[in-house]
Amino acid sequence: MKFVNLTIIAPSDYEDKLKVITKEAGASGATIVQGRGYGHAEKKSFFSLTFEGNHAIITQILEEKISKAILKAIKKGIQEGELDAIAYTSPINHIVGLNTNTLKKFEETIKQEGVI
Repeated sequence: MKFVNLTIIAPSDYEDKLKVITKEAGASGATIVQGRGYGHAEKKSFFSLTFEGNHAIITQILEEKISKAILKAIKKGIQEGELDAIAYTSPINHIVGLNTNTLKKFEETIKQEGVI
């Protein structure tokens, strides 16, 4: 079984929708950081103040299988015009500090897959 770090960067407007997508795919939690982006998007102006938009950065440590299900759902949302996000995974080689219940679940999955 492989672990990956799934990172999703999206406008804050989509944060709740992304939480639903990740939970439906089997993720149990995430860390969400608020940030601001800049770049190609037009700046909005209000009384001479500019607003470049807030972004949510959602990061999760997941089984690779769950991350693929989440990526497929995000891709579908983007293609259907219901979602605006960038999502990617990074491999994890070593990890400590996971909840023991989570580790037991992963061990059970490994046994079912015949890996150990």
